[in-house]
Amino acid sequence: MRIAIGAMKHESNTFTRLRTSLSDFDPVTGADVYESRWTEEETATRGIVETLREAGHEIVPTRFGKSLPSGVVTDEAHESLRDGILDGIRGAEGLDAVCLDLHGSMCAQSESDPEGELVRRVREIVGPDVPVVVSLDMHATVTDRFVENVDGIAAYRTAPHVDVYESGVRAATVLGEILDGTETVVERVRIPMLLSGEQSETDASPMNDLIGSLEDADNTTGVLQSSFLLGFPWADSPHGGCFAVVCGRADAAPRVRDTARDLASEFWDRRAEFEFTTEAYPLDRAIDEALATDERPVVVSDSGDNPTAGATEDLTVVDQRLRERGVGDALVGVINDSGALRACTEAGEGGSVELSLGRTAHDSGAEPLSLDGRVCSIAETHGVTAVAVESGGVTTVVTDDRTAVYDPDLLRAVDCDPEEYDVVFVKSGYQSPAFQDLAVRSMLALTPGDTNCVLSELPYANTPRPIYPLDDDFDWAPE
Repeated sequence: MRIAIGAMKHESNTFTRLRTSLSDFDPVTGADVYESRWTEEETATRGIVETLREAGHEIVPTRFGKSLPSGVVTDEAHESLRDGILDGIRGAEGLDAVCLDLHGSMCAQSESDPEGELVRRVREIVGPDVPVVVSLDMHATVTDRFVENVDGIAAYRTAPHVDVYESGVRAATVLGEILDGTETVVERVRIPMLLSGEQSETDASPMNDLIGSLEDADNTTGVLQSSFLLGFPWADSPHGGCFAVVCGRADAAPRVRDTARDLASEFWDRRAEFEFTTEAYPLDRAIDEALATDERPVVVSDSGDNPTAGATEDLTVVDQRLRERGVGDALVGVINDSGALRACTEAGEGGSVELSLGRTAHDSGAEPLSLDGRVCSIAETHGVTAVAVESGGVTTVVTDDRTAVYDPDLLRAVDCDPEEYDVVFVKSGYQSPAFQDLAVRSMLALTPGDTNCVLSELPYANTPRPIYPLDDDFDWAPE
């Protein structure tokens, strides 16, 4: 059978001044997907491709685009990605199905529900009888419009996300059952909660128990795939919240509906248990705790300026405070500042520099941090140019672009081995498995910024109310 595939993946932070353009997505079209990261890395698209090929299906690739989480997507970028997928589907004759790899929490300038609009238009093209199945990120935001136009959903079940490939396999497996003759229904229950990933890592309670409930639900007669979708709290979205979504057999529709409601009720009943799954403190307390720890390294997330949730990655709140307190033997990674990096590369390794580095506060008009430093090392690594600058005992890694700080080798590339420092600050929320394995102690610093983890401090205006934990004096039960 002929099956069209495509991908449109972005997590859009509405609180940042950034905007996400088409070039940020580095899109590929058609067969070029087979010579790209989409099939060379452990992506959901690769899981879809390999599962469908193993089943003997013919794959029709359309358009694929993914960007590091950032600000609202420009209309140009959104429409180019959307229309590329639609044109590929429209131009393919005799399609039997569509299987898409989406994030689920994109927001564009003129469209608050891009994924819902995409699948609505896909349905217009293929008609009611061609199945449409999607893989989603665990932090997707799904609308009624979205659910009404798909036949199946499979989402990540781990945070940090280590089952991305497997979600593609599960999406393609659901599609296979539909192609074998199973008629499906998809039930969605919105749970009025805002929840950060830092409060819902899946190796800790209550999320690990709730994932177990999904596995139990999957074994319920008539259920094919169940998901908890946690939404994206740094989007002030009219669709915001968490969701229980269940896909099952149409001939078991009442059971599918009841399963979604039961999952939603269980999630809501445990709402007060969603605390930070890593030690979390205000910045000064985090520094105190790190300095009081005898072994090294202590790894602390600068959680308010987390680029993997859309922050600018140029706040120097941590740098400034470490210097004000005279903390030595500390490493900060990274500050995104192309001008400062250019000054460092011009000075060369071993050279002295006077820098105005990044921003010092959430306000985009804040003054940068002034420092005199020495350039220790320069390297091209992980898709960016990076330099290490030492000043007053604090070493800061500066890059020419935003980058995810998942891999300690990003820091080692500029001769900054995290294990040689007493305290390491990384621009991150929950830490990657690589940093968790490295650290003798991991913490979150509750810092200001575009990804402030203290959600009550963010200026929500469009998110439906009441919603927990912004409001905690209301009752709720699934309808």
